Order: sequence, then structure tokens, then C-alpha cells
Amino acid sequence: MKRRLASIMSAVIIGCLLISQGTNFAEPASEEASDSEAGASTVSESASGDKPEAEVTAASVDPSKTASIAEGMEQAAENEFLILYVNNATTEIAVQDKRSGAIWYSNPQDRADDSIATGYNKEKLNVQVEISYLDNAGNSLKYDNYTHSVQNGQFVIEKVEGGLNISYTLGEVKSDIDAIPKYISEDRFQTLILDKIEDDGDKREVEKRFKHNEDEKRYERRDSSLKGVGLKKVTDVFAKIGYDAEQIAIDNAASGEAAAGDLNVKLPLQYRLDGDQLKVTVDAEGVEYPESMKIERLSLLPFFGASGVKDVGYTLVPDGSGSLIYFNNEKTYAAPYRVDLYGTDATIYQPIKIQNDEAARLPVFGMKYEDRAFVGIIEEGDAVGAVEADVSGRLNVYNTVSPSFTLRNIAEVTLTNGWRSSTVKKFQAEPFEGDITVRYGFLGAEDASYSGMAKHYRDYLIKQAGLTKLSDEEGVPFYAEFIGGIPKKKFFLGIPYSAYEPLTTFNQAESVLAEMLDKGIGNIKLRYTGWFNGGINHDLPKSISVDKKLGGSKGLKELKAYTDENHISLFPDATFLEATRNADDFKKSKQASRFITGKLAKVYPYYPANFGENDYLDPGYVISPKVLPNMVDGFMDDYEKLKLTGLSLRDMGNKLNSDYNRSNVIDREEAKGIVNEQLKQISGSVEELLVEGGNAYAAIYARHIVGAPMTSSQFIITDETVPFFQMVFHGYVNYAGEAWNMADEQDSTHNFLKALETGSALNYTWFNADSSAIKMTEFADLYSADYRLWIEDAAQKYRELNEVLQDVQSQTIIDHRMLAKGVYQTTFEQGKTIIVNYNDTESNVDGITVGAKDYLVGGETGQ
Repeated sequence: MKRRLASIMSAVIIGCLLISQGTNFAEPASEEASDSEAGASTVSESASGDKPEAEVTAASVDPSKTASIAEGMEQAAENEFLILYVNNATTEIAVQDKRSGAIWYSNPQDRADDSIATGYNKEKLNVQVEISYLDNAGNSLKYDNYTHSVQNGQFVIEKVEGGLNISYTLGEVKSDIDAIPKYISEDRFQTLILDKIEDDGDKREVEKRFKHNEDEKRYERRDSSLKGVGLKKVTDVFAKIGYDAEQIAIDNAASGEAAAGDLNVKLPLQYRLDGDQLKVTVDAEGVEYPESMKIERLSLLPFFGASGVKDVGYTLVPDGSGSLIYFNNEKTYAAPYRVDLYGTDATIYQPIKIQNDEAARLPVFGMKYEDRAFVGIIEEGDAVGAVEADVSGRLNVYNTVSPSFTLRNIAEVTLTNGWRSSTVKKFQAEPFEGDITVRYGFLGAEDASYSGMAKHYRDYLIKQAGLTKLSDEEGVPFYAEFIGGIPKKKFFLGIPYSAYEPLTTFNQAESVLAEMLDKGIGNIKLRYTGWFNGGINHDLPKSISVDKKLGGSKGLKELKAYTDENHISLFPDATFLEATRNADDFKKSKQASRFITGKLAKVYPYYPANFGENDYLDPGYVISPKVLPNMVDGFMDDYEKLKLTGLSLRDMGNKLNSDYNRSNVIDREEAKGIVNEQLKQISGSVEELLVEGGNAYAAIYARHIVGAPMTSSQFIITDETVPFFQMVFHGYVNYAGEAWNMADEQDSTHNFLKALETGSALNYTWFNADSSAIKMTEFADLYSADYRLWIEDAAQKYRELNEVLQDVQSQTIIDHRMLAKGVYQTTFEQGKTIIVNYNDTESNVDGITVGAKDYLVGGETGQ
């Protein structure tokens, strides 16, 4: 099956299918703004006295590369790489990449010519930030910075060193009539107003502007008569007698009227040039809004870099391993893309789960044109973040991708009374109040691809998170998960009781490992699941008691000695984020997270027959993040005594859960912070850390990732799956997908080609016992985990995979592209290339033939 062509690929030029034209940016349309549009906006120097940046000089940017900046824009800041511009009338911004001359706008510059957008959708093209909220009646409403701030002149622009601060006040503009109470009691009208007016003419002027309501014992404002000169006369009188905002607030409150402007939102938006990136921040400390507003979501720069109908290229979204949405793909019949980062929060109740989505593991998105691209990295607020994308033709003529952030989650509660029932909304008690930060990086023609976006994000992780490269490996890792013990219900004289069923003892593990070594499997990474505190569904890991039926502490010590002697890495596994119903010392009322409704956050498996909760099984419980620090401390104290050098974390890199306990809400971003601290502590105590899933915040602490995303959710709106995740981490973290024998895809040839394409290792889940041992247990899905069924094929696949990939384990993937439908090429940093053909027929691309379901190795060997 294997063929090798040394350096033949170096003579072949293979173009990417997605050639694009960025006309929207190279020749931006002009847009003028009148003085009146600027209204109450002001442009000032910062409080610290920083002067505005110098104007762009001819030497700043190569004139041959420079596109014209839109009219109405003026320079706000400049550094070695970028120039930031702002339109003082509309608050839209633009960024010019000095290296290429490309200009990126926050809003389309030809939006006035949009032939599809009408009404609200037309106005929305001017927006930089939008909030969605519910009022007290449960109505869903929206505020945006254009309609509710810019058009009313309710904003302030401040130039500061390296960027801009823009402070928006979102809400309705106060009218002069708001200084006059709509309703006022007879007593207060007499004593606070009429008795204080000395001039009889002024008194008559005021009296005729109010109507006396004898039934309500109050005076009511005549709005129809309070216009022009009449309105000015009354407001002047009120100002003279000292009837001020404090008094009108009292009268409004007494009559049940909301104070004018009480739904105003203060929203500060910051733009900073940071090296070759634009950093955009919503500063949490400056956000203000009334308690009556239940803000659900904030959308940031929804049209940044938007492409039009004449552009060719694609949008990158973080769907599983990564997905591309081709510009203008005409899939307006499909739902727009929107996926929350880091998978499902188990404290957001989901009674039905129909779609089995791949989690979005990386907080990254981007857009590629022919000769330029941008990549967005959600740096703060990512745990409450989502990525949204859409194609042209639905609401407007633009293809878009942008982040949004859930500030307050909502649950529905059904109340019943006899035959009647009603559904009410229950809000998260405390909203997310942290900073939101998104970085935008800009790529020139040589890096304008998802390969270039992966490199940019990897460079960011190296700089910001200390991601370090792998040393030369002995070969491709082989990940083997051994299942130790499981709980099993047994019977004595017809009476059921809970028992412990050992599937792989420590001694048996040595025998299986010896067999693997004999068959040529090397660089084994042994993940041992279910070895302490009662097996696979272990008790709370605040301490460690090695399961005696597996061999106890002595047996584990002997296994450790065997693995060390044979250069096998041992990773005992633990889970910290969920607890079983009967876990020892687990106090549900104090240690479990809660749903928004206040109920304990139970976790059931989903039943595939009806997509509902399999509630005939005992539930698990979500452990509150507040419990983690003490639990990890206790676990690590005992773990260090075992002198083990590796550790596997089943859920800390795979799941992220909140706690909506009303007395102490821990939102998802706070939970991420707590998990991060534990990962930092654990990684400092063990030599190697293995995590499952690979959420970005956990991946930076790991040397190994299993269950990494190998495909996408394949949403209808997307067009192509790409190994973006693998391109970020290859050469820095070892990884493998789901266990081959447990995966939905059981075609070993397909899985093998996917491993070659993505530079992935093999992964299997095995046990030593006979398959009958799992009958009448809740672990029927492990039926195919008998290692005897797989070891021969696994050994053969490993030897072949290792021959191809062993020399590139510590190299990055510098390029990946689709050559033809079902045919992909991966290029490693020292030139080695691998072409895989998933098709049932052979493929010929530019004279190079790859057999059906086969692969071809070329380029430099990488030695």
C-alpha cells in the first residue's frame, strides 16, 4: 500500500482551489460624514496627556502597496506594523497592514449599495457592537452602538497612546419634555410648583399645560401643548423654581413611570495596536446598565473584514478540527453557523440532544482572500464566547465571521396549577462581568491561508502561553488505554449487591504490554483508567486508595518498574469534574453545581433511540468548580507519594462547567480560571500530562492529547473539513483522535489515511478480561475493547504509520491543502509531503497518481 517518491513533489506546483480576490479592501468605497453626524461626539487626548500619534509619512508604507483609506477616516495610532484609523462621525475603524498595504475595515465600505439588506438589516451594517437583552416582561430586544448611540451623538472618542477609547451611551435620547413630569400629585403640583412661581403669567402658562384628573387626584402633562415656544417657557420656569432631576425621579417613581433614560447602557470599547495585532477590548469595569435589563449576549465587530459577492475565498470556523465556509456558497437554506466554545456546559440543562456536534476546541476564527487574510483570537471571555458566521444572500450581500459572548444564561421553568401551566424565564443570578478581548492578526499573501492562520495562532501560544516544541521522539506514540475495574451488579441468593469487576489487573497489564512490544509496537503511552477509589467511576479524588483487586499499591509499583524498564510512559487516569451518585464523601447539596433553576446539576447519558436522557441509570453530578482546589490538593499529595511521573486527566481538558448556585455564581470564565490554576499546579508536579479533548486552555499544559478532534460537525453551511487543530499543535504536542476500536468510523483504512493526513498517532481502548465480563453492566459500549480482537491489526498499522511519520514528529505542519475532491496534501516544515486519497478510484493530480484508498510520500525525508 505504501509508496515513496523522494523529492518528486519539489518539482510540482499545485495551486490551492480557493483562489480569492480581495476587492473590497484594495479599493474601498468613499464615505463622507456631515458635521451634524458627529453631534455630541468629541475627540480628546488621554487623561495622561498622551499626544495623538504622528500623521502617516510617505516612508511609513510602500506607496506601491498602499490602498486609499476611505474618506472621513483619520489616523489614530501607528506602530511598526499597523496604522489605526477612525471615522469620528461613525466610530468605525480601519487597520492598515504596513507590510502589505492592505486595509481592513470594521464595516463594509460599499454597504450603502447593498441590494439585499433593508430596514434593520441595512442599519445593522453600520454596527460595531450590539447587545441582546430581555426586559422584565420577557420581550427580546436589541441595542446597538449605531442606532442607539452614534445616530444620537451619544459617544466620546479619546485618542490614547497606541489606540483609541470609545465610550458609548446606548439608549434613547432625552428630550426637553422629559424634564417635565408626566404625572404629579395634587399636593406636589401645588407646593413644589405653583406655590414657588412668583409671576402670575408663568403660573398660568404652567397650569394650562397640565390637565387635572380628579379621580386619580393628580395632574397630567398635556404633551400636545408642550412643543416649541410653549415647551421652552415651561422648562425655563421649572429650572427657575428648582424642579430638578431628583424631583422628577420622585414623581415618576410615585406614578410607576420609568425614569427617562433609565435603560441607558454605558459601553466602553478599546482599540490598541499590539505588535502586529489589533487588540479589541470591552472593559468590564466601565460597563453600566440598569438591573431591569437582562443582557443575554454581546456581539463584537460583526462585520469586520466582511467579504462581498465578488470576492473569492473562505471563512475559517473552529468546528472540531476546523471547517471552511466558502464565500458566497449560496447555502442560505442552511442555518447560520454559531457554536459555543469548549463544548456543552453541563449546568445548562439539555433534556434532548439530537445533534452530535464536534466541540470547538480553539477560540480562533478567520477569513481568507486571494492575497490577504485575517485571524481572530478570543483572548478573554472565550469561555462564554461563541463564533458566528454566515454567507451572503441571506440578510445582506456579505460573508461574515465574528465573536459573540453570553453574559447571562436563561432557563425556562414550567409552573403548573391543576389544569393550568405556564412557562417563565429564570435568569442567571449574576451576569458575566469580566473583560472581553479579541485580537486580530493580519496575514500577507505568503501566509493567506488556514495554514498561515494556524501558524499565527501557534506563534501566539508560544509567546503568550509558553508553548514549547517537542524534543526528537523515539517514534510515533501508540496510545493504549487499559480499563482497570468497573462497578457491576451481582446477585447472592437472588439479592442484588454492588461489586467490583477487574477487567485488567496490573499484572495482566504487564502481559499485554509485553505482547505489544513483541509485535513491534513502540513508544507506548499507557493510559490506565479505573485504578483507584473504586474503579472507572471512582469516588471523589481528594485522596487515593489503589484498588486491591487490581493488585493494590504494590502491583502499581511493580507496573511502574516494568514500564520504566521498557521505556513505556504510564499515565494513570483521574476525573475531577463529575461525581457518581454514590461516591463516598460526596455531599451533593454542598459540592454539586446547580442549574439556573436551582436544582442540582445531574448528568445522564443520552439514549440514542429517542435522543433523550437515559434516566433509568443512576445520574452523575457536576462538581462545583469551587470544590476543585481542595480536591486537587488532596489528590496530588497522595499522588506524589506513589512516585508516578505521568498523569491522565479525563475531563479537565474536555469539559468546562459553571455553577449557577444563586448564593455564589461561578460563570464559565471563572470556572476556566479555576481549572487553569489546577492544571498549572498539576503540570508542575508531574513530568508529563495527558489530557482528553484538548480545549485550548488545557492543551498548553499537556504533552499528550487523546480524543483530539479529527473531523468537523459537517454542518450544512460549511464546505470543507480541515485539520486546523493539528496544524496548530503538531511538533509541540503529541495527539491522537478517538480510540479506533471505539469510534463511529470503523473503517481502519480511512482511519489510517486520516492519521497520515493529520500527523496523528494511533489510539486504542482495551481490557484483558473476556468480553462477557461487561454483560449486565452500564459499560456495554466497551464490548469491542477486548484487546485480542485488535492487537494484530494495531501492530501492523503502527509499524507502517511509524515508518512514514517517525522523522517528522517534532516538525510543524506548514501547509495543508485539498488537491482534488477527497485528495489532500500535508507538508511538514522540512519539506516532507504526504498525499492521501480517500476515494474509491485512483487520483491523478498534475501528473501524480495516487491509488484508491492509498497514499504517497514525497519531498524531503526530514532527516
